[in-house]
Amino acid sequence: MKKRKLDAEFDYDFSLLGIISALKEYKLAWLINSHLDVQLDKVKDIEIEFLKSQNLIISNYVCESEHSILRLLKNKSVDQIGDNPAFLIPELKRFDYFILIRGFEDTFTNQELKMKISSIPRVQYVQIFPVESLKSKENLFF
Repeated sequence: MKKRKLDAEFDYDFSLLGIISALKEYKLAWLINSHLDVQLDKVKDIEIEFLKSQNLIISNYVCESEHSILRLLKNKSVDQIGDNPAFLIPELKRFDYFILIRGFEDTFTNQELKMKISSIPRVQYVQIFPVESLKSKENLFF
């Protein structure tokens, strides 16, 4: 029997910022809300199932409007088993959180967002990533 492979191309129409911080996710969400004047709310955790590796449960905070979304995601899986934690973006293990932004261009640019988040106490580092260059970019579609 002949095997067929489906090649699909995705449009990565969002921006991604990585955050290094020892803050708990609820505290970081609260600080982002106050510094950016947004309303990140805790919503249902994202569950990602893989065929060959450990499944992920990712903590998820969302600020959504009609045409835009800002999402705070924890990089490390909530249901860590043993000494081998699973990561949303495994090639960026040193980052604790990611902010996924779609459609907030009218409110602030990525550079302004990076500067505002960098000014939050106990946020050690913020970096903007080109999504297309990430090996695990498919993990960001939910």
